[in-house]
Amino acid sequence: MKDRYEGFSPLIRIPSIAASGIANCGLINCRALDKICLSIQATFNGSSTTDATLKIYYSPDGKNFDTIVYDSITLTVSAGNVTQRSELINVPDSGFLKIIVSNDCQSYALTNISIWASVVYKFFEEIQTNAST
Repeated sequence: MKDRYEGFSPLIRIPSIAASGIANCGLINCRALDKICLSIQATFNGSSTTDATLKIYYSPDGKNFDTIVYDSITLTVSAGNVTQRSELINVPDSGFLKIIVSNDCQSYALTNISIWASVVYKFFEEIQTNAST
């Protein structure tokens, strides 16, 4: 399947997440970031009736993560179809974000998962503010 973002490579690709499974998609260092736009794309099984969720957890040190979700993106089920959703996430001043994708369906695998990340750096906003004064 051809990526919808021609010229941009996904941050991560996951071939499949088993029924009720999760995939750890890595860490994002929050230093110098202001916001991050995360996009998730996946294919639901033709018989699937349950959503998938991209969950974001915060850690001040990259090792000890909160047990409460910092933010999340729900990918609404569309049985047998490719579904995509993007959301702009405010980023803490420091620390790390861990991204986990959860297949909330107990019967069928989620396939062809791609995640993209676009960032807004703090210093860019400062440059823009200083340029307008």
